[in-house]
Amino acid sequence: MKRRTLARKLLLALLGGLLLAPYIGWAAESYQIGAIFPLSGPNAVYGRIFSGAVNLAVKDVNDRRELPAPLRVLYEDSRALPQPAIVAMNKLVNIERVPMVLSAFSVVTKAVTPIAARRKVMVINGGAVSPELAGLSPYLLNDIPLVDDELHVLIPYVTAELKLSRIAFMYVDDPFGQGALAAARRECARHGCSAIALSIDPRASDFRAEVAKVRDARPDAVYIASYGQQQNLIMKQLRDGRVTQQILGYSGMDVPDTLRLPEAQGVIFTGEHVDFSSSDPVTRTFVQSVETTYHAKPTFYQANYYNAVLVFVRSTQWLAAHHLKLSGENLLRAARSIGRFQVAGTTLSFEPDGTVHEPIGINRLRDGKAELIKVVR
Repeated sequence: MKRRTLARKLLLALLGGLLLAPYIGWAAESYQIGAIFPLSGPNAVYGRIFSGAVNLAVKDVNDRRELPAPLRVLYEDSRALPQPAIVAMNKLVNIERVPMVLSAFSVVTKAVTPIAARRKVMVINGGAVSPELAGLSPYLLNDIPLVDDELHVLIPYVTAELKLSRIAFMYVDDPFGQGALAAARRECARHGCSAIALSIDPRASDFRAEVAKVRDARPDAVYIASYGQQQNLIMKQLRDGRVTQQILGYSGMDVPDTLRLPEAQGVIFTGEHVDFSSSDPVTRTFVQSVETTYHAKPTFYQANYYNAVLVFVRSTQWLAAHHLKLSGENLLRAARSIGRFQVAGTTLSFEPDGTVHEPIGINRLRDGKAELIKVVR
């Protein structure tokens, strides 16, 4: 009789463990998420910034033991190209079985999102800004304003306050550049400026022909819709080609290599405005982590990817409280149910189309630093 009772207890304990297993995640020893960043190639500077911020968030979360087991990030190199990103995404969702992936770059995010939708994995993008990402998939959340939000602020400023009415748009011929040009044309139609379109191959490094066209067109300003080393080469060759007009840009210019570039000094560019002076504990921890680790002031890119990790953590905690399995589908449900996330420097709230709307700052690059001109909310 005693043996039967003991066997029954053991069976119940085993069944209880099996029933509870889904609620603690797919890995008993750790929680895992994926990240597909450019870790090599001409855009690796972004990958270093993004992964560094993610690592800070993971360290802070693990130090505070916010989850029952440690959080780990599995990194894959996209090289900012769609094909390597597709391979990386298939590995993360089919082999590693992560419930969430962090993404960056518009071509990469567009490439991996259909896989995420099929496998029901949540994707958070903190760096890509193509307008095409709005409403691309229910499984895609963007915690960065898209470039049409930036141009909605920049064009009225340069036309009304700087009196610039003829703008040459040098845009990379990919989803980001095409989306930026379309948004610029809409804004120029509203505010009485003209957009001169100059397409650039994403792989190009010689822009003498385009520089000559800019010089002949005699615009009031040149807007650069490119990124990484390419945007720096464009600025160098514009100045070498005796183009002295005002250069304009977007949030992708807020990276160290561009900020230090002599030819970039004086550039006016937009980007989301994050309140790093906030006294809330999350912001204070984030700022302290960045300053201690990098001996520099934080940037909005760092905040975006730090905050993306926090969205995962808060959503996972919500699932545990509601006795729901950790999965991409349930993470999305949790994020929608939570509604507002108090994160570093801001409060995140995702729109039905997966976008966020945050204050946009207009900045001028001077002496290697971005000086804030004004904030538009």
